[in-house]
Amino acid sequence: MKVLLVVIDGLAYHLTERFIESLPTFQEVSERGIYGPLESTYPSITPVALASLFTGLSPKTHGVVSPRIFVSGRKLQSSISAFSSNSLMVDPIWIVLGKKGYKVVVTSAPQALPDKWKLPNVILLDPYKAKLKTCSESTLLKEGDNEFLGKKWTVKTNGNDYILHVEGEELVVSQNSWLGPLEISGKCGDEELKASIFLHGNGHGIYVTPPAFLNYKWGNNKEIVDEVWEKVVRRVGMVLDGDYKGLNRGLISFEEYIKTVELSYNFFVEYSLFLLRRDDWDFGITYLPIVDNMQHLLYGVDDGRALDYIFEAYRLADKFLMLHQGLSDNLFLCSDHGITKIKRRVYVNKILEKINVLKTDNGRIVWSKTKAYYGGGGVIRVNLKGREEAGIVNPSEYQRLVRYIVKNLEEVRDEHGDSVFTGIYVRDSPASERQGDIELSVKDYYSLSANIDHESEIDVVKPYQTSTGDHGFYRKEDLYGIIAGFGKDISKGRKIKAKIVDVAPTILKLMGVQGHKTEGRVLVEALENGG
Repeated sequence: MKVLLVVIDGLAYHLTERFIESLPTFQEVSERGIYGPLESTYPSITPVALASLFTGLSPKTHGVVSPRIFVSGRKLQSSISAFSSNSLMVDPIWIVLGKKGYKVVVTSAPQALPDKWKLPNVILLDPYKAKLKTCSESTLLKEGDNEFLGKKWTVKTNGNDYILHVEGEELVVSQNSWLGPLEISGKCGDEELKASIFLHGNGHGIYVTPPAFLNYKWGNNKEIVDEVWEKVVRRVGMVLDGDYKGLNRGLISFEEYIKTVELSYNFFVEYSLFLLRRDDWDFGITYLPIVDNMQHLLYGVDDGRALDYIFEAYRLADKFLMLHQGLSDNLFLCSDHGITKIKRRVYVNKILEKINVLKTDNGRIVWSKTKAYYGGGGVIRVNLKGREEAGIVNPSEYQRLVRYIVKNLEEVRDEHGDSVFTGIYVRDSPASERQGDIELSVKDYYSLSANIDHESEIDVVKPYQTSTGDHGFYRKEDLYGIIAGFGKDISKGRKIKAKIVDVAPTILKLMGVQGHKTEGRVLVEALENGG
């Protein structure tokens, strides 16, 4: 038996219901298989929710409680990333099945790598690790000499064309045309690596998409990574998301952003199908990000044009599902959360900076002078001596400091004089592992950000330029993704309701694995003859 789990990031139940009559594959699955809302975790943010999807456990049990996970003995700035296997305190489903002898392939999962399990029958990949933090931002090459990835790129104009010279090569990039994918060599730090990019000529210069690198950090099998690079990346490129940062920084127009979303879709389709057709397997996981990309940017824009673009993302997700239909005996489709509208973003670390709790220098945090930090997921952590390595706050100062922070957070008001933070939970004594000393929730139409490179504490969102949709803290439409499924062992024509922790035990039951402890229930109604 082959079971495939397709994860479509951000596919919202309420929007799927709205669009479903125009989504032929989703509609067919809803009528011939199982279909319904899937309740996410709280907070309903991607790495936290997907960890629950893949383990069948709640965040406090699997350990992935926020984007940055604070543990004793680490510096505040060296918290564990939720996009790392090191964040998990339990085995995910691919390891439970791998230990039972099943062949498994995971094309993308936040906690897949680094591979700390090392099972020969489990292939793990995460293409997002082809991005390097200091080198994977897009750029705009302007007329004259530019430095990019450690090399000189010279741009000259010739009518409507740009002439680009780099390392003795000449490329002609016409305005409003896209060139690529191109494989280039470049330096990130001291490392010389191959990278994949696209070029686009616009009125300001040559736009370069965020580079993805052949760094061998995005797979546990070097041979497979090389094959993906040769047979997929060289053919369709490796754009992993719509380039939101490039749009936000003014490097590209909205239309160029939409093109980067299309390039991302092309990569994930070809990449997923290549891997799932490459070898035999018993259980597979695949992933598509573009619905979440489009919803973050556009869901809060109140016009029909924005909704049309979101529908197009759902249409492409429908096509993605259609292309994967014949690859397994049983297929489950799940999303990690939904979406809700926002009108303002609250930059929590800017508030902490304003009240002299967090210090910066030239836009960078000075950790040796920072008393508390917001790492995302509603979690503020104090830089405590004896708990954090290099902590600066004496335990005797703890209560006074958190009371001071809370007092100032309570004074953050909207234009009507109402508190922006609807919940501020403070611990009387310092938090233990993976907890916040202060935990926040926010009112409707507001979003929390951990970004520090921002001028104001609260900003109004800008349609078609900044995020206008979010998920995580609202327990409304953002809490509900979808579950769907079809196959020879899945019930026919059943409308169901489920929680995200129910998916893993249901798949394990279907595959004959007994006795593995989860907090979810087996969705007996989803399985033909109750499994």
